[in-house]
Amino acid sequence: MDRFSTLMAGLAAPTEFYFVRHGESEGNTEGRMQGHLDRHLTDRGRRQAEETGDWFAEMEIEIGAVVSSPLLRAIETARIISDRAGYPEPREIESARELDTGVFTNLSIREIKEAYPAEYRRFIIDSWEAVPDAESVSSLSERALETWGAMAAIANGNGGGAVLTVTHGGMMQWIVKTSFGATPDHPVPWMPLVLASNCSVFQFSARPIQGIDSDGGERHWYYGQWSLMNHTPTEDARTIAGGREQFHTDDAPERSQVR
Repeated sequence: MDRFSTLMAGLAAPTEFYFVRHGESEGNTEGRMQGHLDRHLTDRGRRQAEETGDWFAEMEIEIGAVVSSPLLRAIETARIISDRAGYPEPREIESARELDTGVFTNLSIREIKEAYPAEYRRFIIDSWEAVPDAESVSSLSERALETWGAMAAIANGNGGGAVLTVTHGGMMQWIVKTSFGATPDHPVPWMPLVLASNCSVFQFSARPIQGIDSDGGERHWYYGQWSLMNHTPTEDARTIAGGREQFHTDDAPERSQVR
């Protein structure tokens, strides 16, 4: 089994894994690649977090633990959601931090095309491997698996239930990819992507099971499925969730979300 399957098969009880991308940040409104850059939420981002917290409360979703990327835009979102929904105080985990966008950090797509035209042309094909000083996809796969492992350990300590992680649009790609078998040794191509709007909710349900293999021996496995992807509880998020791209390409209009 790969590491993700091992983690899920080793769960002590059925577990719900929830992920939320942070609310709109100052960098989002400026159309800049943020990466590890620390930027605060905008007023709209705080409202998005409040409405998302209200959605969790209205849906009567019980969360046993909340973890978050340590970056300001994520931990602020996590604290607002926890406060509105009555969840535990968020704890920070380093593995949920956004990817390092290297020399593209704090630049808009237009500025990237002007300053790094060759790197940009490679980027739209080869992802972050083409960007000087950016994080490798192997590292991103590793950190995504570390995040899954931290959530699974927390859930096991609570005897199952549900865990919520607040993270970023870039890291969310690898959270999803590792659930479909990506590993640091085989990180898979960066396409296709999953759209992750500000304060969108993702839900993965996992249930450990025991079965019999072809030799008649006992086998530990799991049943798992994504139930929600890019679910946008906030009203203004719904207006932008349908048609935007997660990244720009040469043929895409300059209206995509950047992290």
